[in-house]
Amino acid sequence: MKKLGCFMKLTKILLLVIFFLGLSLRLFNVDKLPSILNRDEAALAYNAFLIKETAQDEWQTKWPLTFKSFGDYKLPGYPYLLAGLFTILPVNDFSTRLPSVLAGSFLILVAFFFAKDVLRVKKSSALLMSLLIAISPVFFFYSRIAFEANLALFLFVSGLYFLLKDKENFLLGSFFLFLAVLTYNTPLLLLPFLIPLLIYKIGWQKKKKWLKATILLALILVWAILNFYNLTSQKSGITIFSDQTVWENFANYRSNFNGIWQIVLGNKYVFYGQLIWQNLLESFSLNFLVKNGGSHPWHALPGYGHLFYLSYFLAIFMLIDILGEIVIAVFDKSFKKKHLILFYLLIVALAPSVITVDSPHATRSLFFFFIFIALAVLFIDKLIKIFVKQSKLILVSIICVLSVEGFFYYRQYFLNYPGQQERILYSQFKDLIIESQEKYSEESIAVIDDGGYQYVLTAWYLKVPSEQFFATMNYQQADHINFYYGEKLLNYHFIKNLEDRKATEKVVLAKDLGLIKYD
Repeated sequence: MKKLGCFMKLTKILLLVIFFLGLSLRLFNVDKLPSILNRDEAALAYNAFLIKETAQDEWQTKWPLTFKSFGDYKLPGYPYLLAGLFTILPVNDFSTRLPSVLAGSFLILVAFFFAKDVLRVKKSSALLMSLLIAISPVFFFYSRIAFEANLALFLFVSGLYFLLKDKENFLLGSFFLFLAVLTYNTPLLLLPFLIPLLIYKIGWQKKKKWLKATILLALILVWAILNFYNLTSQKSGITIFSDQTVWENFANYRSNFNGIWQIVLGNKYVFYGQLIWQNLLESFSLNFLVKNGGSHPWHALPGYGHLFYLSYFLAIFMLIDILGEIVIAVFDKSFKKKHLILFYLLIVALAPSVITVDSPHATRSLFFFFIFIALAVLFIDKLIKIFVKQSKLILVSIICVLSVEGFFYYRQYFLNYPGQQERILYSQFKDLIIESQEKYSEESIAVIDDGGYQYVLTAWYLKVPSEQFFATMNYQQADHINFYYGEKLLNYHFIKNLEDRKATEKVVLAKDLGLIKYD
């Protein structure tokens, strides 16, 4: 008993050490690295600022349930949380990113209990789960940026934990899922898939329990769909089923078949099935998960993926093992319930990403990364149970390999990445826009903005008062996917090319030019 007590105490100490390690990594210079907010962060922050000051968003909608923003309709969770924080904390980049920092840090603790109570692994393996969540590139990187998806991940996993643990607390679990649905659209898409999972987990015999859970989740789903109609309709525009380019590709694909084969193979079901399968394979690829993480500069550190090599291969080994179990189960009907649940969640977690045109997409795959890490931990736990005498050696070896991989990643992030930001993120815009207002506040300024989003960064970094914003803000006409871009704000005119500037606009702000004044 004394040894057990000492072990429990050591587990708590190690868990706290891992937590504070993850918290420190996420907090250190978080307002300076990345050195500028991205467009979505700025939109969340400035709209939260307007809510705090006027109870209106940038479109002058009072207490909105969805934030129109650029036309992408952001959910209310993060902006309203920020609005509350801005009443007690400074209105700056640090405060904007703080909810994501804390969500990513507390996910470390949730991961431990998820591994221990849902996966039923040893406490040593559960601690490794926490460690991997604490130091894995994707969870670290996303926690240092104000991503609604990161906050939603913490809420969603917490809700799932309470629903799947032995002593189910459906009310608490449903509450966390409700908050997740209020924060990001991925949980909204994943919610229906939880209902059959709960029925399977609880069992058909316990009808009262799974019926109660199903009703709660269904009510959350219906309420969300009804209230977030604009959100769901807009997001449907980025799926492979509605994209114009995909439709053109389908027409070309169908033309390759004649007669009966056009009906059998040249139909949209086969075409979309192939496309989804391709996206699914790319989501599991070493290139995406470990080597480069995709092309989006705000989703991963350049030259690095989302996971470490060790995590990737351990998870793949466990996935192969589970697939083997599935094949065997066809004949002898034996299968570990937790393995089936994890496999189901792994595939379901990719649904928000594989049906979109820019798949694989890290932000829509955060829950997938969490489950992928869980697979790696399951394989480690399996090794420990098989090789009991060598278990300490296995754990030490894993920690050593992770330390080496972590050293190279964090050295790149904290030492080299700061010098790369100007080229990758256009971080100098923050200083240029402030300088322009200090020097040329009385002049018309043309801002070269080929993306159409610089107006919200201008509003944020100049902390444009609400009355001035509402009085001077003009938007361009909506584009083909109903996105709205800024045209004018204060004395700034946002244009795509230098040739578009007016004769009266003698001052120009551009990425390749800096801030210049023409005589």
